[in-house]
Amino acid sequence: MKYNDLFDANGIFTQTEHYLLRRIFPEDKPYYQQLAKAETPHFLQSTPLTGASALAWEDLLAEEHLTCSILERDTQAFCGFCQLQWVFSPAPELGIDLLPLYQKHGVATEVLPVFLSRAKKILPIDHFYSKIKKNNLPSQRLAEKIGGICIGEKSLLPANFSKEMAAFAEKEFPDFFFYEYHFPAKKE
Repeated sequence: MKYNDLFDANGIFTQTEHYLLRRIFPEDKPYYQQLAKAETPHFLQSTPLTGASALAWEDLLAEEHLTCSILERDTQAFCGFCQLQWVFSPAPELGIDLLPLYQKHGVATEVLPVFLSRAKKILPIDHFYSKIKKNNLPSQRLAEKIGGICIGEKSLLPANFSKEMAAFAEKEFPDFFFYEYHFPAKKE
């Protein structure tokens, strides 16, 4: 299957009762930048690294990642993105990011199972995985609700960090610590 074959003629990957998941378009970039700024760790927001979102935007458009904009069906209002990175691999990474206005309203609960179901049907996937920040309890609960299994803790720290330094870093920089979840991808 080729990347362009993932979408219908209107760029739609799939849809739910209330939302469309369509191919990301260049006009979505301002929304992505708004989300990227909100997701940038607080201590990096006033540094040159905040400009890194421009590079990530190019990654979103890359054909090895299935990135869909989430739109309200009735109004076409932009709600956020969902993505499978390395979509043609047997274990793509799942991610979702919603604008604050759409968080905690069941959007992810409605969208992700349909998104994953469609991907399972048309792609050679063994399982999905997702990295969820340790301090993000709502996302952890969502992952478990839609069938994710927590397989362990991970961090962005070098392996040779002492336990004392790691404990300090976890307290001061919680965005560096996450749980990895796996989602089975049995064909339906």
